[in-house]
Amino acid sequence: MSLKEWPFSEGLAQIVLSTLCGCGGVTPVLIAIHFIYRFFALERKGNLKYFKGKYLIAWFIIPILGGFNWFHLSWFYYRRNEKTTEYIRQTVLENFGLHMNETVYSAAFFYPPDDNGVPHLDMKILQSYIILSFSLAIPFNIMIFTGFMSHSKIKKLIEHGECEYTKRLQLQLHKALVVQTFLPIFLFFLPMGALFTAPLFHVDIGSWSYLTTYLYALYPAVDPLPIMFIVEEYRKAFYELFDFCLCTPPPTKVEDASSMYRNSEAAL
Repeated sequence: MSLKEWPFSEGLAQIVLSTLCGCGGVTPVLIAIHFIYRFFALERKGNLKYFKGKYLIAWFIIPILGGFNWFHLSWFYYRRNEKTTEYIRQTVLENFGLHMNETVYSAAFFYPPDDNGVPHLDMKILQSYIILSFSLAIPFNIMIFTGFMSHSKIKKLIEHGECEYTKRLQLQLHKALVVQTFLPIFLFFLPMGALFTAPLFHVDIGSWSYLTTYLYALYPAVDPLPIMFIVEEYRKAFYELFDFCLCTPPPTKVEDASSMYRNSEAAL
């Protein structure tokens, strides 16, 4: 985070940066809760009652705790320190054009050098990595499990659909669910996991780290698209809205001469 145009103290900038990291910790928990809610809705066993009343408070508290976990990791483990500053000094200057006194950061230095200049694994940073891994692994596994259960439930609904319309709608929802399950995997969990794990194995991903930021920002915008374009009713509504914005007149039904003649004869 650049301090060039930051009007407040460096300490406040570090708090803001750690808060932003905390927002990242909220995301995987929200994804997991979203999948739990969707499974309860498909299950139709009355479990949606756990998203009402006093239970609803807990569902709001859980993501906050996830965010606080990432905030505490950023603040107590990854905040600015002398060894990390020296290690990333040249990289920050080359990639961002910033001197270290012009920035605050949140970074994990797994192998800081000792007094003799020999790098050793920092057990405190390793501990933080394990905590961080669990904070990603638990929501990820919940998402996979509930996604699979929802997939199975929709397949049964398709097989026992009461009418053709219901079967068609359930099939479209099934396709949308599959896509929406893969989106957070490839746009959030895998990039984040790679970003956090690569330094542990001395893998320098360099400028590829930018991709993680872009994918993370892209996910909320992309997530509704499968429903919007796979489910026919939503797709038609979107196209109609698009036509309305372009002032495109609706298509008119044109009858050919033969059909008009047959209709007139029938009327007689």
